[in-house]
Amino acid sequence: MADTILKNKFTLNVFGSVFDSYHINASLTKEHTEVYVIQFITKSMLFNEIEESLKNEFPQTDFSICATPLVHIAFNLHDKISKRVNGTNLVKEETED
Repeated sequence: MADTILKNKFTLNVFGSVFDSYHINASLTKEHTEVYVIQFITKSMLFNEIEESLKNEFPQTDFSICATPLVHIAFNLHDKISKRVNGTNLVKEETED
């Protein structure tokens, strides 16, 4: 998934970690699994495109997608994302001055 996200230019960097996940099953027994979590900063307008792309490429994979709005982002990172993150279907519209 990280390769797909990077290949489609949805972000500049992907960060990943393995975490322990616990839940109670139907028999009220606690179950443990390891989950792989990836995070990245992107443009909010790409959220639906990213989700659709991953569902199409990994139809058998059970995953959850959530977005956390950023309250502040460093100017230099904002500029890099604005210039280098495209998305596969994102077209920049020309505006009249």
